Amino acid sequence: MKSSTLKPILIISYFFPPCSLTASQRVFSWAKWLHKFGYYPVIVTRKWETKLKTLKDVSLPSSDGIEHVKNEHYEVYYLPYKGNLRDRIYQKYGESKYSKIRQALTFLELFFQYFSNVAIPYSNIYSFSKKLIQKERFSHLIISGNPFNTFKFGYLLHKTFGIPWTADYRDAWSTSEINDHTSSLFRRIIHSLDRKFEKKWVSTAHSVTASSGPIGKSIEKLTGVKSAPLFNGIAFEDFNVVKDDSKLEDFTITYIGTLYDGQKIELFCSAFKKLIDQHTDIKTKLLFPGLAFFGEQESRIKKIMEGYEDYFECSDRIPREDILTLEKRAHLLLHVAWQGYKGIIASKIYEYIASGTKIIVAPSDNGAIEDIVNSSGCGCVLSDEEDLVKFLETEYTKYKEGIAESNDISTDRIQAFSRERQVENLVTILESKMV
Repeated sequence: MKSSTLKPILIISYFFPPCSLTASQRVFSWAKWLHKFGYYPVIVTRKWETKLKTLKDVSLPSSDGIEHVKNEHYEVYYLPYKGNLRDRIYQKYGESKYSKIRQALTFLELFFQYFSNVAIPYSNIYSFSKKLIQKERFSHLIISGNPFNTFKFGYLLHKTFGIPWTADYRDAWSTSEINDHTSSLFRRIIHSLDRKFEKKWVSTAHSVTASSGPIGKSIEKLTGVKSAPLFNGIAFEDFNVVKDDSKLEDFTITYIGTLYDGQKIELFCSAFKKLIDQHTDIKTKLLFPGLAFFGEQESRIKKIMEGYEDYFECSDRIPREDILTLEKRAHLLLHVAWQGYKGIIASKIYEYIASGTKIIVAPSDNGAIEDIVNSSGCGCVLSDEEDLVKFLETEYTKYKEGIAESNDISTDRIQAFSRERQVENLVTILESKMV
């Protein structure tokens, strides 16, 4: 329950547990740790009542009514989600029918969201937050994006009540180097509006936090608001649910998380196939748990690994406990950095570090990911195919000899990435004069 000595802080986040997507974990860690630094978080989010097995599940409507859940150190308001006409068409017909109509509806939603909250399917988050601020005096407001149109809520609430607010970026918005902004007239129009309104809305913020320094600097340049890096961080306690941390029978390399076209996984797959070719009786598996959730990427892997079907596996989403167990039991954890882009940090890299399993990054980004892996001492970063083959040969030899290695996660250089430490950094930002 709330203590009278704690300062209430309002946090708006579209994603929050029980939503199983990685985006939920960032704000969840704040909810768990902010009380240690004198704050009582009140989170406003949408209802998440369906297990997310496919992308369609995200747009499923929820039950009616507001659910108010009070925990020992924070409380959460879960608001109903009804979606819009595009969502209902998608739910009924999937991706195969009426794609042009859905694209047109998407454009209309994205266009009119700048001018009216009616176009935003979760605008009830704004109206409910407005009522909360009218009833209780909050010391600060944090809004975590994406969706980035929720930054509009911060702009409006600040304009109405004068509440200082922080725009938290898990990824870049209009300044993103990896999003497609130019391939069609539709994308060019929306990007132009994104940039205009990002500058308008976020320029009223007290501060900007971003998942990496380079992302923050790009936003700072656009909006004029000072930024500070705030990593997603490591939740060591998450692995307490793991009951079996023995290594798997086969030499197992696991890739966890989303895969995008811009991530050049072909490099690693080519080296992996060469490793297989060099052994007549090799016992190895390359696993992609959850990748079937993203059908195009599953097809991509199948095409890359054609002829090697016995050595890889793409599966549907699996429970988080099973993911954590797999991270512990794998021999290597694979991360594919965005080559040429220095500020893109997938949050899974922190979970990899917490697992204690050796990490292989291929290719390198020559930036934030390489710095994190090298500074933590938890793995190896390679961009040359022959170096990768040699690395895999060395690791496979260790496997055959029964050598099971793990990283010491108690070291100071790893503990520096803890989520509790990141929340401490967040509090420093909130209490500073950033603007």
